[in-house]
Order: sequence, then C-alpha cells, then structure tokens
Amino acid sequence: MTPKRRKTTPAGSCYFLIIVRVLVTSLKGGVGKTTTSVHLATFFSDLGPTLLVDADPAQGALTWAHRGAGFPFAVSDPEEARPKRFEYVVYDTRAQPKAKALFELGEKADLIVVPTAPGTLAMATLERLLPELEGYSYRVLVTLVPPPPSRDGEAALETLQDLRIPYFKTFIPRYAAFEKAVLAGVTVREVRDERAPLGWASYAAVGRELLKLRRSASS
Repeated sequence: MTPKRRKTTPAGSCYFLIIVRVLVTSLKGGVGKTTTSVHLATFFSDLGPTLLVDADPAQGALTWAHRGAGFPFAVSDPEEARPKRFEYVVYDTRAQPKAKALFELGEKADLIVVPTAPGTLAMATLERLLPELEGYSYRVLVTLVPPPPSRDGEAALETLQDLRIPYFKTFIPRYAAFEKAVLAGVTVREVRDERAPLGWASYAAVGRELLKLRRSASS
C-alpha cells in the first residue's frame, strides 16, 4: 500500500501525503520541458522533501541550478539519485526519449507530464508521441502560450478535448520572467518581474491539479 500521512503546508492547509513520482517528457525540445520539471519540483518542495532527477544528457536542470544559489529541492543526475529518500520525485527526460529509457522511467512514475506548445504543428508532433505512452497515466500540459489577446491556449485545450487526449486545465503562459529565472539560477517565483507571480501561479495550479489526480488514483 502506498504510504500516506498528514502534513501541514506553509500556508496552513493540510494534505494527506503520498509518495509522488512524476515524469516530464516530450518528443521535441523547446517546449518548456525542463522549465516544467523545475517548477513542479518547486511546488512539491513546499510540501515535503523533493528530488529532481536530471535524466536529460543536456543537463539543463543541473546547469540552471548551478547558475545561482540553488533550488529549494535536490537536483542530481540518474547515477547519483537516491529517490527513495524523498516524498516527491520529478524526472526530467531528454527530448524524444528512446523507447527503452521511456519504459524504464515510465515504470517509476505515477504520472507522465507531456509539455507541448500550442499550434497545429505542435499538436501533430504530440500525436506522434502518444502511442508510446499507451498503458501509462499521462496528462498533456500546454506551455509557451502567448498572452492575451491571443486565444492560442484556449484553442489548444479545445483541440485536446476534441481529440480526447488527457490534459491539464491550466496552461503555462510565455513570459520573459521564465528566461530571467534561468539566467539568474532561480525559479520564477524569485524573479523580480511584474509577470513572474502569474507565471508561478500557473505552475502552482498545475501542481494542485496533479496532486488531486494522484490522490484520486490512490483512494
């Protein structure tokens, strides 16, 4: 049985915690895969000990972490990772992972998060990956969404709904604050930018949605 325990967050609300393992993967780079991994790990770090396993040969998460004073969670490569010591683990894969690697990491995950940009071409690329995820629990996360008045985010969610592809209800906006976070070696919630709080709020909403899915699956 998956272990559960009660814990109070810094905000004062209570969760019945379970061990959570999340895999973030995509068929192509440049869709916010590592950004998603870092900020989901940040969300989980407010709830308990969290590890981000940088399984991407490009080591984007490790490079990001080394630019600044460090993240509020542990980051390691697969060889040094000790996931059993943590309540929350996020795996950041390479873009277009090989079938063997996807299988090995997918078997460890409770949920696979698949970031994708909006647009027809991005959706077509996404559909090429989905057959490889058959048998796994996954959700598509729409990222890099232009700010209003663009309706690209809403249109992407409608497309996913029409195709009956599982997706997160929250999409991630395309803000310069995320790039500033990478350059400073911090998460977006530490960035001094007027849109940074909105960027963080979007990932926090995805994190809450993910926890709700995980709790439902374990009940």
